[in-house]
Amino acid sequence: MSIILCVVIGALIAVLLNYLADVLPRTRKFSRPVCHNCGHAFTLREYLISFRCPECKTNPSKRYWIVLIAGMAGSVLLALFPLKPLGYWASLPLLAFLALVMIIDIEHRAVLIETDIVGFVLGIIYGLIIHRPLEMILGGIGGAGIMGVIYFGGIFFNRVIGTIRNQKMSEVALGLGDVIVCGYLGLIMGWPHIAGMIIIAILLGGVFSLWFILVKIITKKYNPFSAIPYVPFLILAAITMFYLP
Repeated sequence: MSIILCVVIGALIAVLLNYLADVLPRTRKFSRPVCHNCGHAFTLREYLISFRCPECKTNPSKRYWIVLIAGMAGSVLLALFPLKPLGYWASLPLLAFLALVMIIDIEHRAVLIETDIVGFVLGIIYGLIIHRPLEMILGGIGGAGIMGVIYFGGIFFNRVIGTIRNQKMSEVALGLGDVIVCGYLGLIMGWPHIAGMIIIAILLGGVFSLWFILVKIITKKYNPFSAIPYVPFLILAAITMFYLP
């Protein structure tokens, strides 16, 4: 496949992802994008071509450019190294969807019910393509079950620490959205591969957390109970599993 075609496809998908990441957390539906600074409703031309708000002159966020560059680069890499056993075209919808879930979680610390529904539909479709039905079902149950145990364990830990410190702990390591995401990722991974995916996600999260803590200590902004979005580690671990023997 032509590299130029891959770049164009990646750019188009990136534009779509940026649009969905702009409107879904705000309206939960396909709607007109607005400036996050002044609320100006963009026309199609303003949103796609002007690259800044005509009212307050605010430039697009850094996320816009990061997603655009990552989309083009990712499309080229996917053409060279498609997900096994999927090819380039079959991999695109799955990776684009997972990228959207990751972007929203990083930016808003939220997992939307709308994306959860799409996630389970895609989970069943790709699960049946890759695995036998029983493996797919057990993967979904295993993914949600294992992450559910970790989720409720985190709540219990917070209550214990809150009791010891005599204060209410509002931050939790994981959210219920993480459990749901792990459920439909389990449909895609199948059993027992979902267990390996969770282990990789925990390792990735641990390495990032260590780096995050060191940076916060150096900048003197360390909070021992600050939380980080966990969905990106689950998704990165799922992608990693496709390339493992």
